[in-house]
Amino acid sequence: MEKAKVRKGWQLKDIIMIGILGLIFAAIYLGAFYLSQAIGVALTPFGLAAFNFEIVYGVWFMAATLAAFILQKPGVALVTEVLAAFLELLMGNFPLVITTGLVQGVGLELGFAVFGYKKYNLASMCVSATFACVLSFIWTYFTNGYAAIETSMLIAMFAVRLGTSLLFAGVLSWLLGKGLARTGVLKGYAIGAKYVHQDIADDE
Repeated sequence: MEKAKVRKGWQLKDIIMIGILGLIFAAIYLGAFYLSQAIGVALTPFGLAAFNFEIVYGVWFMAATLAAFILQKPGVALVTEVLAAFLELLMGNFPLVITTGLVQGVGLELGFAVFGYKKYNLASMCVSATFACVLSFIWTYFTNGYAAIETSMLIAMFAVRLGTSLLFAGVLSWLLGKGLARTGVLKGYAIGAKYVHQDIADDE
């Protein structure tokens, strides 16, 4: 199988891909925010309104893990997540979203950094999602008043956030990246040569 030549430094096509993903996911992120508000209203009668963000939280990590999976270069996860947050702000979200995006981006970047930026697969994407989950939960503990919530409820909220992080930023982003690669549209990127001829269920 012929392999695409992938340069280590960022190229114009990398920046374009980050921009495209940032824009698409900014819209998705904002949609997830409004969806979480509706979920909160639906869960209020059951005393579970605090879970409204947790149920969709993993969606807010997807831009970074997908971009890193496609480009497979240092810094991609952080930059993509912050860009998506900035564009989300321009689309109507609150200014705090920028800092939140930065915190999430750091966590997502760490997930690939621990592998020395040499492993880009389901495992590293799930590790990335886990780091982002932990850092973002610490962040929202202080910004969203989680200190007033009972410990048992906090544990349950963290478990739900971790589950959605692994599902959306891990499994779903992995499947989406591989699916796109198999169509040939990503042949100019690191992911393209590896997966274009593989079944979507195969990792290596």
